[in-house]
Amino acid sequence: MNKKVLLFLLVVILSALLALSGCGKSAAPPTNGANGDETPQQFNLQFATFWPAVDFQVSEGHKAWAQEISDRVAAETPHTVDFTWHPGGALLGPTEIYEGVAAGAADLGSTCPLYTMGMFPLTMGLELPGYNNDNALVASLTMHEAWKLSPELQKEYEDVKVMFFWATGPGDFITNKPIRRLEDVAGQQIRAAGGSTLAIQALGGTPVPMPMSESYVALDSGIVDGILGPDDILQGFKLAEVTKFITKTPFVGYNVVFVKVMNLDTWNSLPLSVQQIIDEVNEEFVFEYGKLRTDYTIKGQQFAVEEFGHEVIELSAEEKDRWMEKIIHIPQKWVTDKEAENLPGQKLYELYLELDAQFSDMYGDYEK
Repeated sequence: MNKKVLLFLLVVILSALLALSGCGKSAAPPTNGANGDETPQQFNLQFATFWPAVDFQVSEGHKAWAQEISDRVAAETPHTVDFTWHPGGALLGPTEIYEGVAAGAADLGSTCPLYTMGMFPLTMGLELPGYNNDNALVASLTMHEAWKLSPELQKEYEDVKVMFFWATGPGDFITNKPIRRLEDVAGQQIRAAGGSTLAIQALGGTPVPMPMSESYVALDSGIVDGILGPDDILQGFKLAEVTKFITKTPFVGYNVVFVKVMNLDTWNSLPLSVQQIIDEVNEEFVFEYGKLRTDYTIKGQQFAVEEFGHEVIELSAEEKDRWMEKIIHIPQKWVTDKEAENLPGQKLYELYLELDAQFSDMYGDYEK
């Protein structure tokens, strides 16, 4: 028997009892909270993520976002919202989070869409060479705004309630063998995700797709020689312990997208006042997550150099040109492939370019 039927029967029974007792007074409206006509409710939301609890995206990003929601809900409504955390893949593995949240195994989750290859083909368009991709703040704002403007992108996530997107920004080759020239990439097994696999192949390396959470063991055991990724992972995932070199390659097009999603039934169960607060906080935290990732990318490199003695390799302008010759074709190939699949590849690529330029002008020098 559903809740509405039970509630209706309860009202009928109570009304009958009140009539029989002669005490049928109207109940006084609740006075607590800004929305006095709402019956107070308590919500405890189960949150799954692949990031370990000590990673800044959980300890500082997710926790700050959740606390802001809890505080505002308590202050502005008669309701309470709390969160139970399941970090490090404890409840759902990295490749299970999106579909697990959609199915109701968790109320909320944060994940990388491209861990489930093929499900989000248009999202992958941000992971191409050709953008300014100055930092994580620019990349995060670009992705989130593109989703808001593109019905085609929204369709990729129609089975969940999207909270917001953010992104890594540029990535570097983090390896056990030095990469100083294009030829040094050849033959190296490089952990990759999403669109970065195309660049690694074009540069002569062998991409090895795997979740970031599996990279430590893969590097430590020699399954892979290195990783193409943002420098924050050197500290957050402890990869500084199992690598030696950082080759600066912001131009290769590495830019991994992340998304925070909520189960649709969970979302629809929340009062409108709570939904409105969550939507407001989400929009604010796109910016906060972008800044946080940018800050920790800088800190990650400093940590690896100071604590583990990593060598940072800067390629010459001539060497960068050699690399670019190998990867410059990738965006057009992606567009052509998407159009052949009846997807608006050109439209999305142009939208990404436009927003990347817009936010680069606004925040490209954020970390400088």
